[in-house]
Amino acid sequence: MGGAAIEITVRGVVQGVGFRPFVHRLATRCGLTGWVENTPGSVVLHVEGDAADLSRFRGLFGPGIPPAAKVTRLSVRKAAPAGVRGFTIRASRRDGIALSTIPPDIATCPACLRELADPADRRHRYPFTNCTNCGPRFTIVASLPYDRERTSMAAFPMCAACRKEYGDPLDRRFHAEPNACPACGPRLSVRGADGAPMESDDPIGIAAAAILGGSIVAVRGLGGFQLAVDATNDDAVRLLRKRKRREEKPFAVMFPDLRSARSAARVEAADEEILRSPAAPVLLLPARPRSPLAPSVSAGLPTAGIFLPYTPMHRMLLDRTGRPLVMTSGNATDEPIAIGNDEALSRLRGIADLFLLHDREVVQRTDDSVVRRVGRGIYPIRRARGFVPAPVTLPRSFPDVVGLGGELKSTFCFVKGDAAYLSQHIGDLELAPSRDFYEEAYRFFLRFLDARPRAACHDLHPAYFTTAFAERAGAERIFSLQHHKAHLYSVLAETGFDGKAVGVAFDGTGYGEDGAIWGGEFFAVDGMEVRRAGRLAYFPLPGGDAAVREPWRTALSLLRETLGAAEAETAARELFPDVPRDSIRLLLEALEKKINVAPTSSAGRLFDAVSAICGLCVRSSYEGQAPMRLEGAAARAVAGTYPFTLPEVGGQLTVDWSELVRGTVSDARGGLPAGTISRRFHDTLASAVVVAASRLAESAGARHVILSGGVFQNVTLLSRVLSGLRKRKLSPLIHRQVPANDGGISLGQAYYAAAQVAGG
Repeated sequence: MGGAAIEITVRGVVQGVGFRPFVHRLATRCGLTGWVENTPGSVVLHVEGDAADLSRFRGLFGPGIPPAAKVTRLSVRKAAPAGVRGFTIRASRRDGIALSTIPPDIATCPACLRELADPADRRHRYPFTNCTNCGPRFTIVASLPYDRERTSMAAFPMCAACRKEYGDPLDRRFHAEPNACPACGPRLSVRGADGAPMESDDPIGIAAAAILGGSIVAVRGLGGFQLAVDATNDDAVRLLRKRKRREEKPFAVMFPDLRSARSAARVEAADEEILRSPAAPVLLLPARPRSPLAPSVSAGLPTAGIFLPYTPMHRMLLDRTGRPLVMTSGNATDEPIAIGNDEALSRLRGIADLFLLHDREVVQRTDDSVVRRVGRGIYPIRRARGFVPAPVTLPRSFPDVVGLGGELKSTFCFVKGDAAYLSQHIGDLELAPSRDFYEEAYRFFLRFLDARPRAACHDLHPAYFTTAFAERAGAERIFSLQHHKAHLYSVLAETGFDGKAVGVAFDGTGYGEDGAIWGGEFFAVDGMEVRRAGRLAYFPLPGGDAAVREPWRTALSLLRETLGAAEAETAARELFPDVPRDSIRLLLEALEKKINVAPTSSAGRLFDAVSAICGLCVRSSYEGQAPMRLEGAAARAVAGTYPFTLPEVGGQLTVDWSELVRGTVSDARGGLPAGTISRRFHDTLASAVVVAASRLAESAGARHVILSGGVFQNVTLLSRVLSGLRKRKLSPLIHRQVPANDGGISLGQAYYAAAQVAGG
């Protein structure tokens, strides 16, 4: 019997990432006995032996944790020695939360990359190489328990060599469910634009040659199809835009390596960590002036969406082309990504010139994730591959509930115990195929979590698809929650904060509790109580969606509010020369008669309007284009501010933007560069947020400020607000695990519903 024993419980993404073999190797190396096992949502290990050996084990344990693991909690306690002999890996317990046994997909690890490049290795140039430290996980699982026969790898019985690796606790492929090799695993194939098979022993070579020749190649990736073109070939990128019906929205670019990525973007050390991380997301970075990328890739924005090859197939394709490739979702704009070979040959016909296929089915439709960096941490924009289904750990346990999300950038979120499981990014629910995807994914999570939701929470908006879906969610109770309150609850869920704070939700639009369209809100937060305490001054929003597509409409409304109708018409003709005069006059009449006009406090629409006033985006071809151009213009401009006031209106602090708008119009008509106006606008709005939040915090006795909402994806604004708050000794709380945009509100809805059901 050993002299002492300890039990360690590790929670987080710790299964399917080589954790148990790591523990086995370390315990054996330290001369300890005991066991390790997977339990629902954790790994538990018991080790015993001499005190000195246990101390050595503990010292080596933390630094040696597999790189793909993400530990959220770790506890160590003394245990009674059990007198066990040797060290064993126990069979997994399959009860409880089954989804927790499935980690996200993991980018190819260094060991597999070495094998891929080694001519002497049996997996040399094999495009499906993986081990317990990397490879597909979430995207291949079909049912439970998570064993190979219930994944899309079931179609590939392992050869003797792979079977030996799979069964050896000391091998890094021990229980790697997607384990495969050229003898037994999936294979590539290639087809022409008409879907006809092409005989070749080198499908990647054919695809690479087609890309270098300017063609568009549909590539079956990890979570579905991607469309690939040479990112340095402007004609090819423009052709992709035309066929995909994606006029100006920037494309993400996959680079062969960090060295080549640095030629197109400013990559700092913290950025390298994100790009090389197991999640391998698309990272938005400042573009370099003399980037080798074709101008049409970013369509005028000074940022670049960069990522690195995250599967062996991508690595091989990038090695063969030797240049950066646009890698965008394999779909027509606004549709879900295609995942099946037959589906792609049908849906992408007319877009792709060539199809690079494989015979392993993609089970879970999953796009690439997109992040920015704030400080040294990631700031999610789109949460999907590499992150889903890893849960957000909540501050305590709750009954089963579900948050259903909103209409745009939709996700849903199940709470079970102290874990919140967000779905992958599903997208905008305006089209039937996206709604089908939502329902398909919802059923998957419901089944895999064995969830029996006691409550479902939807957005306050009566016309959202998810509002109607609440009746079919299978919950005992249904709650509704105002859109921007849900944004704040999502930060509370992430951080576990439970005290007094000021909440700032700057967003596009959300259905308000007073019937207006909210979007520039300040809240008083006290525990789980969230009360509106301030806002941007209301202004008339003309035409709803039309105002989003044509920012000049919102700008004209603000001109009228600030300058009066007659001067607004004169200014509009000057600022928007391409807008027909009749359209300007008709809209002014509609504003005067309040036809199809609603009051709004939307910060997002304020950005739209200033972008139009600056001449940066009078008409928008995709959601967020006007604010993105406005932020891009501010990058190198000199600081400055416009006046603003903070009067109380109806008992609420109100940010009066009239002098701000008057200043932007005056500068624009005076010929100041758009960048200068934009910088002044950003500095002014950041200052208004800081001053307003400080005032509210002082009156409430709060020392924390919560920031959420899609507008805070704007890092130029966010960084200035963060800096201003810290100078005033206020502690900001921001998102780190879910997007600040509508992709994160399902977490807030679920957290709110969970607290309601729990009575807390």
